[in-house]
This record gives sequence, structure tokens and C-alpha cells, in this order.
Amino acid sequence: MAKEKLLTEARCKAAKAAARMYYLNDGGGLRLRVQTNGSRNWLFRYKVSGKEKTAGLGAYPQVSLQEARKRALAAKGSVSEGQDPVQIKRMAKMKQVAALQQSFGSVAEAWLDHNKESWSHHHYERNEGLIRRHLLPHLSALPIDSIEEAFLFDLLRKIYDSGIKESARRTRVVCSQIFAHGKALHLCSINPAKDMADNPYFKKPPVKHHSALPQADVHDLVTKLKVRGEGQLLELPTIAGLQIALYTGLRDTAIRAAKWHEIDLERRLWVVPSLRMKSKREHVVPLPLQAVEILTELH
Repeated sequence: MAKEKLLTEARCKAAKAAARMYYLNDGGGLRLRVQTNGSRNWLFRYKVSGKEKTAGLGAYPQVSLQEARKRALAAKGSVSEGQDPVQIKRMAKMKQVAALQQSFGSVAEAWLDHNKESWSHHHYERNEGLIRRHLLPHLSALPIDSIEEAFLFDLLRKIYDSGIKESARRTRVVCSQIFAHGKALHLCSINPAKDMADNPYFKKPPVKHHSALPQADVHDLVTKLKVRGEGQLLELPTIAGLQIALYTGLRDTAIRAAKWHEIDLERRLWVVPSLRMKSKREHVVPLPLQAVEILTELH
């Protein structure tokens, strides 16, 4: 006849903190430990290879008496098969951590971190934005090695058909590089995004550049930018940005992210750091008097 259980739910609830830690036994190796701070935890005592060990089964009341008995019974079954419940729990946790590291979301994050220092701020933001908007909502929790080409094609096709065709094409390229990073880390064996590089469904949309300002209109533009007061519709930072573009020929990304410490108004020099240059090289820009004037006004 099986030994009668000693504990009841009421007795567990009534267990209060004391000056010293104590245990309430339920039999069969299961007991409730009551700490001096009032916390209560389930423990299961067992022997493996002649050595006595203890496995934690959770906190009470989150884990009820009935649930603790189920867990103790499962642990007892493992012991009878020569397995250590603590080792089983540890291995399960390691597998869970490994699964998280092998998810598409974690590989994408690792890819961004790996390249952040060598990319410009603009390039990083564009790639991060494509991943966050188009890939993570659907792929983040999936093991990267489980994602098949048909599934990825369906995802990219929806983006393409929504009208943002170039974003869909760029997203495929970014996705391919994430899979390549995963392969380099031995987290996946295929690159379904790369296999879609020649897919005729994703046609390249015609590129339409903004029309250049006719040379005859440049003088009129400069004149309008010099207007101040109620007659000027633009904010001063916008005026300064447009004028600096005219006076230096710098790209908009270099201008928009400018810091005052980069600019020496007395020496009329602006040192654009390599991080914001497409060439990845520091760029020294001589500033004409007109540029110094608008920067002084802005400052």
C-alpha cells in the first residue's frame, strides 16, 4: 500500500516564516522549504549513483501542491531510468538558449551588431528599418534553419505587391546577407533569400531621379534663401542646409548630421568624419565666406 501523503493545500498556505528555515515533508522525496523571509519552494530529494541530490520544482503558490506532486513523480521516473533530473533540466535550458540564438531575429540582430562600426549611420538605419518593418514581424521567432524559400517568397511578394517594390527588393538583399551571416556562424545550412536573387517576379522598378535645378534658376533660389522675417517660409536650419549644399557640394546625409565640433569657423574648415562619408574617409571641406556667414547666423 502506497504511503499516504502528508501535506494538504491548506497546510501549505498556512506555512509562515520562522526564525529558522524549515521543511514540510510530503513523502516520496517531495517537501516544501519555508525560508525566513517567507518564500516557499518545492524540493525533490533523490539519489543517483549513491549520491543524494536535490532538484527545485518551483515556488509555492505559483506551483500548487498537486502540480508539485506531478513534477516529483516525473522526476522520480527519470531517476528510475538512471537519469539525473537536475541535468535534464539544465540540458533543456541550454537547448532553449541555443534555440533563441538560432532564431532569425537573433541572427539579424547579430548581423547588425557585427557591421555597425563599418557602416555609415544612414546605411545602418536603412537596413535596421527594413528588418524591423518587413522581416521581424513574421520571422523573428522562427529558427533560421527552418525558413524555406516558398515561405520567404510569399512574404516578399506581399511587400512587393503592396506597391513598395524597391523596398521589397532591398529587403531580399538584406535577408540574404542575414542568412549568409547565419551560415558563417553554422546556424543554418541554406540561404533561401540568395536563391531568389534571379526570381523574375521581383522586377526592378524604373528609377526616377529628382530633376536638377536649371542653372538659370540658381540665382533666384539663392536670393529667396537670403530673405528673412515674415517673407521667408523656410526655417533657418533648412535655409542653412540648402545653402551649405550649394557652397560645398556635400551629400545631404553629411550635412543633416553635422555637429558643431566638426566646424572651425575661424579657420573656415569643416572636417566631416569618416563615419558619415560614403568613401569611409575623413573629408576636410574648405568653407567659403558665404558658408561661414550662414553657419554663424545659425549658431
